[in-house]
Amino acid sequence: MKNYHFDDHKLIYHTERVNKFLCEGDCFPLYMEISPVGNCNHRCVFCAYDYIGHPNKKLETGRLLRFIDEIAACGMKSLLYAGEGEPLLHPDIAQFIIHSKKSGIDVGMFTNGQFMKEELLEEILPSLTFVRISFNGGSRENYAAIHNVKPEVFDTVVKNIEIAVRMKNKSRLETDIGLQYVLLPENIDYLIDAVKRMRETGISYFVIKPFVQQSHLQSYQMKEQFNLSNIEDTLSKAESLSHENFKVIARKASFENYGKRKYKHCYGTAFISVLNSAGDIATCLPYWDKKEFVFGNIYENTFKGIWFGEKRKKIKEYLENELDAVAACPPNCRPNAINEFLWEIKNPSVRHINFV
Repeated sequence: MKNYHFDDHKLIYHTERVNKFLCEGDCFPLYMEISPVGNCNHRCVFCAYDYIGHPNKKLETGRLLRFIDEIAACGMKSLLYAGEGEPLLHPDIAQFIIHSKKSGIDVGMFTNGQFMKEELLEEILPSLTFVRISFNGGSRENYAAIHNVKPEVFDTVVKNIEIAVRMKNKSRLETDIGLQYVLLPENIDYLIDAVKRMRETGISYFVIKPFVQQSHLQSYQMKEQFNLSNIEDTLSKAESLSHENFKVIARKASFENYGKRKYKHCYGTAFISVLNSAGDIATCLPYWDKKEFVFGNIYENTFKGIWFGEKRKKIKEYLENELDAVAACPPNCRPNAINEFLWEIKNPSVRHINFV
């Protein structure tokens, strides 16, 4: 059974880049999340970006293709097409994915799956390391209520997943096709039904993760996060439905450690970054709509010009020396595991570290 390490970091496989950061204080990022569009065809109740208003923006095709060349030349290892909207709404998403892969970059995609049509899948699946579908209901009605769509969209997405799996198997592709289920009070009672239905499709994995409160501005407010002890039986029951080719991954560590931090400041933005649909490169997902955390814009400068620019230098100094990550940052952020690792290296919590 495959191992995915969703609640961990993978910097140990990139020691050269880590060493550069530790010795020189900076490095090029390994990973970037790109938002090709700002809009979305679903209106999920828990959406972290609904307060932005789903802007009708999209990245200009020619500029993004050139940008991919720029970051590939700087050693970018992976790109995730996801972000504030539905990536498949961009008419040239296939070009972006294929060009990224041809440039030597591993490519992943998050999608709600509604527009994952056969013709498009034939183009993009061979270039994708993984596709992860956001699927947050165990029945047609429950799914429709969570995603704010018509119940028949449930059937469409399930059919599209089945087509993708058949195509993968027929072509013997290594692409992982998985699913992500954000656990909410509104869908926890439907979790087991969702796992059983998705197991039938032949997907590789089913991830169960906690809802993350990215901003106090977003509409959905979960008064109290699930206590792991109260839901552990349900999560274990879901995990028991795994088999050799289908893994249910309940992110128990994310539930148990929700909002807890072992570090004071943020070092992670040296290794990961984001590009939003307006062309802004920013520190991370929670802050990409805040100008004070935007390094620069790709329509105004090259990637190298932005990364080594004065504005990024000042933001980086603030993040690493002044930012109160415990108070200011949303819980369970993407750089969390990276920050814990780097913080421990730079601020050892154990004595006698030379006695290895």
